Amino acid sequence: MKDAERQARVSPAPVGGSGGRERVREETILPASGCQHAAQEDSAAHGFSLIEVLVSVTIITVLMSAVFQFLRFNQQRYRGDQLLAERNGGARSALELMTQELQQAGHNPNLNIHRSLTAAVTPTGGIVDVPVNDTTGLFYGNLVEIGSSSADPNREIIAVLGDSTHGITSTTFPAIPTLPHASGQAVFTRSLPFPNGILYSASAVGTGQSVAVNLVQFFGDIDGNGTLHYGEYKLVDTGTTSTLPCQTGSGPQDCHLMEMSRFMTSILNPDIPAAKSATSDTFSPLADNILAYPDGSGVYRNPDQKPILQLNYDTFGNVTYGFTTYVRSVDVDLTLQTVDKDPEVNDYRIIRMRSHMVPTNINFAWGITLQGGSPDLPFKPKDPAGHTLPIPD
Repeated sequence: MKDAERQARVSPAPVGGSGGRERVREETILPASGCQHAAQEDSAAHGFSLIEVLVSVTIITVLMSAVFQFLRFNQQRYRGDQLLAERNGGARSALELMTQELQQAGHNPNLNIHRSLTAAVTPTGGIVDVPVNDTTGLFYGNLVEIGSSSADPNREIIAVLGDSTHGITSTTFPAIPTLPHASGQAVFTRSLPFPNGILYSASAVGTGQSVAVNLVQFFGDIDGNGTLHYGEYKLVDTGTTSTLPCQTGSGPQDCHLMEMSRFMTSILNPDIPAAKSATSDTFSPLADNILAYPDGSGVYRNPDQKPILQLNYDTFGNVTYGFTTYVRSVDVDLTLQTVDKDPEVNDYRIIRMRSHMVPTNINFAWGITLQGGSPDLPFKPKDPAGHTLPIPD
């Protein structure tokens, strides 16, 4: 017999005079486990109790609240980091552009393309129009070399000049030659850098000097393409203030929100523009949301009163012959505020970025000066009409 089932069979017994007919009674005994399973199925049919449901809902609500809080916190943190990244990227781009352009300040380009005289030149003792096949890249004040080599007996270096009747054209430039030159002779420029490629005039001789400014003015072959450009970087007050404090002589004050603007235009094509309005170029924003406050002289400074723009210079010369100021480096120190408040702290966040910019050409000119070669350095350009740099508004 099987363990799960036992059967009992009863021997046939006569049933009340049935005449030998027999009835067999058969019983089946089920195992205990079968009874328990049936009881469980009956209980499950009734479902969960109200208390069980309420406890489950409460637990799920608490868990979901924690999850959403975590997601919200991470979203705020991401937005705050994004605001800082935008400020950092904008400031970094501005400083990189300023560094590239100020490094080129004072660059006085040589004529890289071969030029030659298209006709003979005879000296007259005054200004003559020297004929060449191309005057692109020539400007007033250039030192022009005529002659193929130092062995050429008629080789000389002359300056490009100009007056009311003589000017640079597409095929001639005015100069005062002292020797005759045959047609076809080579024409080059062997130009030294402008010592005042970053414009600033000091009134005393000295080295290691510095000054805080709101405006940086510079010129030179900024793009390296043989064309002179004049540029400016200017701090502009937007007229709005920040809730962040700036330290001043009279205690903390709300910082001003400033903008760094950039202006760039070509010059000496062939003349210097009489005013910025005479050019097709305008100021454009370079960086904004700069925190600053003006000092007693009107120069804007950082919240900790350090300069935003600082010129570091040496001055050479004397009262008789005048002074030449060599701006040998520029320090730019920006404190910038985020455009929007950081949702994590419900306030604006700031970043600080600094850059030390060294104009290579001006420092080369300073080296020439220290070796006694300052008389050969060119002055800032001036056209026949008397226009010079900086270009007024």
